[in-house]
Amino acid sequence: MRALLRQARAWEASLVGALLALAALAWFATGRLAEPDMRFGLLTGGGSISPMDAMSPALGLFVATWIVMMIAMMFPAVAPVVVTVHRWIVRTGRPRSDTVLFVAGYLLVWTGFGGIVYALIVHVVPLMPGGDAAIRVGAAVLLLAGVYQFTPLKNVCLWHCRSPLAFIAGHTTQLQRGGLAGARVGVLHGVFCLGCCWMLMLVLVVMGMMSLAWMAAVTAVIFAEKVLPRRLSSSSPVGFILVGAGIALMLTPKALPAFA
Repeated sequence: MRALLRQARAWEASLVGALLALAALAWFATGRLAEPDMRFGLLTGGGSISPMDAMSPALGLFVATWIVMMIAMMFPAVAPVVVTVHRWIVRTGRPRSDTVLFVAGYLLVWTGFGGIVYALIVHVVPLMPGGDAAIRVGAAVLLLAGVYQFTPLKNVCLWHCRSPLAFIAGHTTQLQRGGLAGARVGVLHGVFCLGCCWMLMLVLVVMGMMSLAWMAAVTAVIFAEKVLPRRLSSSSPVGFILVGAGIALMLTPKALPAFA
């Protein structure tokens, strides 16, 4: 019995190690893939939208880059859920490939959101005015993201992300159906994760989608929300910061420093 327990723990440790190794590799790849113009946004470009105008790669390249970014940013925070799913899969005698399917389904949701971001960058951003008006657009995104931190939808999605055991308990029927069940449940968890973090990702786009510094800041917020004890949750403080920054920039856009 102890040997089986040690073997199970070794598998789980290996799984966590693999997720973190993939995340580290994705961080390195993001740094190599990012073009200089892709590190700027409506706010960090000093209010000019020309850097964002230049950011119009082919859809396939953008989606591939986006997936790498999601692996870098999300795998550390989603690791507890993946381990819990894997533990259930092993205990119920299901194939370990279901864990891979779960992760694939999870990434599929974020890939779809990446397509929406691509459409916004290519078709909407070029229509935006420059100067103070561009700063106010970015400020509005910060303000809305801050307000979203306090909404019931955010709280419900965050609860599902913070409670791996409760999530698995609520979806055991789906997991037992076989076939692509792991992927379907992965999609469900991806939807909750998207509901929790989509506005933070829009903040990242506004600040500079492939800026490693802003990626790290948003990743830290997501990790703190999902993994750290509830008393250390960053949701409310981040919400107040975003609301305050959004209001300040809406009122005084010329006060924006350039974070080039």
